[in-house]
Amino acid sequence: MTTTVGVGAEPYPTEEKRMRVAVAGGTGLVGSRVVDRLRARGDEVVVLARSVGVDIVADSGLSEALTGVEVVVDTTSVVAKTSQEYVDFFGTVARNLQKAAAAAGVHRIVTLSIVGIDGLGGGAFAHYDGKNAQERETESGTVPTAILRATQFHDFAAQLIDWVAKGPLMPCPKQPVQTVDVDVVADELVALAHEAASGGLASDRVRRDIAGPEKGVLADLVRAVAKARGRRLLVIPVWLPGEAAKKVRSGVLQAPAGAKIAGGTFDAWLARAYPKDADHLAT
Repeated sequence: MTTTVGVGAEPYPTEEKRMRVAVAGGTGLVGSRVVDRLRARGDEVVVLARSVGVDIVADSGLSEALTGVEVVVDTTSVVAKTSQEYVDFFGTVARNLQKAAAAAGVHRIVTLSIVGIDGLGGGAFAHYDGKNAQERETESGTVPTAILRATQFHDFAAQLIDWVAKGPLMPCPKQPVQTVDVDVVADELVALAHEAASGGLASDRVRRDIAGPEKGVLADLVRAVAKARGRRLLVIPVWLPGEAAKKVRSGVLQAPAGAKIAGGTFDAWLARAYPKDADHLAT
């Protein structure tokens, strides 16, 4: 018997080992997909989120929730204003998960991060300060870890429009991208969790990268989303100052050597996301 979840997902063999998995941020964009896939496999899933009474930052309800859990998948996210706020959130989450997981006898923590963020941060890249702190704190604990670094998701351009666009004009950083479908990232996190539970990960500190199949430019993706939405938007590429921006322009957020290339193209995602306006892809 097999079960399939998600666009382009491989069938899940339900006869595989079932386990108890905790998903931090299990109500979010990535976490909810991970939860759905684990349940489709027949796993018992514990969602770690404030909406269900578990506050990881405050360390409230966490120890109880991890009772009997074999693997924790950390997909937590936050929107903040400063580097310090990002560092405080992600660092605290990682430390508290490590401490509670160690006490509960968890086998491994699987954490979602971002490709190419080493040495990036500050200003427009403050979020990366937090993710770097998350990686450091996650790997400094005693529980074995697996960090999956993904490139930006296909819907990042749409999010950027919602965050930045004011009226008919939108500044957009000059930034090479290699976006990936969030569904294949969720698939990979689930596969890592099962690999960890079965003892298939050779090291206590595993790192992997995943990216989509095509390289592009962020401004082009923003224009495509705006057109699909039927919105007139003049996208103006801007040259951000600083060393971090220089590294980003060099392509560090694209797939590094050895990365797994998976999932469909941005255009395929766009056609699914905006089906009524997808005929522009043929032009």
